[in-house]
Amino acid sequence: MCAKLSLPRLMVVTDRHATGGRDLVDVLAAAAAGGARFFQVRERDLPPDVLLELVEDIQSALPPGTLIVVNGRPEMARERGCGLHLSAAAPLPEKPLPEPWGRAVHDEAETARALADGARYLVVGTIYPTPSKPGFAGAGPGLVRRVAAAAGAVPVFAIGGVDEGRIAELREAGAYGAAVRRAVLGAADPAAAARRLLRALGAHPSGRSGAAAASAS
Repeated sequence: MCAKLSLPRLMVVTDRHATGGRDLVDVLAAAAAGGARFFQVRERDLPPDVLLELVEDIQSALPPGTLIVVNGRPEMARERGCGLHLSAAAPLPEKPLPEPWGRAVHDEAETARALADGARYLVVGTIYPTPSKPGFAGAGPGLVRRVAAAAGAVPVFAIGGVDEGRIAELREAGAYGAAVRRAVLGAADPAAAARRLLRALGAHPSGRSGAAAASAS
């Protein structure tokens, strides 16, 4: 099982429709220049061949050592040497799974299932109101608190309407890190946005906590 400090604290989730017309790969490269080192490729409407090309382009554009997980495509993740992200309802793929792999969760029952399956990290949401979920007020940080308490040593990332002003509340609730889309992809300066989020998360420019970065040096 991954120790909590072994993963970067900021996960940037891709959405090519949230970049304001800018090239997605360019925006991700800018986020990496700001210190982001954990990216989830989530373009589920793309056909497999186009998605594979996008993953290859992202891998080429980001610094060595960047952690990339592919949403819902275990064979593609294996082919490209990436990790894997699964939705809460997705069946467990054939083992061995690409590493690291994690799940989205929305309640305690899904958390228990993910932990039983051996998930290396959890993404819990939707926590705050967000344009991607119109009409939903968000579950609030209480959900983060319950999931983090159940997760033990498994890192929990909060998603949904997260910005730098909400990080302290999420950290107090037990979140290890934050997963964001528009807070970075939609920012006028993605590099500066990533730096601000990492600073709020107490992370080293590598994206990891200061303690973890020090121990790795």
